[in-house]
Amino acid sequence: MRIIGQTEIAAIFGVTPRTINEWQDAGMPVAVQGGPGVPGEYDSEACIRWRVEREVAKVQGPETPKDRLARLQGDDLEMKLARERGKLIEKAAVEPAMRAAIVSARERVRNEPARIAAQMESLDRAGREALLRDLLDEVLTKLSRWQQVGTYDGEQQADECAA
Repeated sequence: MRIIGQTEIAAIFGVTPRTINEWQDAGMPVAVQGGPGVPGEYDSEACIRWRVEREVAKVQGPETPKDRLARLQGDDLEMKLARERGKLIEKAAVEPAMRAAIVSARERVRNEPARIAAQMESLDRAGREALLRDLLDEVLTKLSRWQQVGTYDGEQQADECAA
């Protein structure tokens, strides 16, 4: 829930607006920074989460090297399991196809102005809008199918990537 003003967020926590200023200096999230005469906005969920994490950290104390190692090993295991389950893929496996799709869509849009301008001369506003909508739908469809390597109008994606 979005809260407007320090007074309102302070009331939720049962503290003064000055305490909210101090918490902001300590890292409490602010959704929209206020200014002179303009109240700030706070996401109450994010602020409560920050406050809870801060209090838990106080109780737990600083992270020891052993704790850090255990956390990093746990993170590594999570990444490995996500990769094995197909929930995480390497950037190198995605980037070439994504780049090719973006280049293909960009080139399609860049090559169309003259053709569309000529077609638009005889069209009314609704016709012009339909013509542009068709082009944009085609480009967005290409982008949505970025994983289907080699399916963009027979274009050579590798050549486009190099261009």
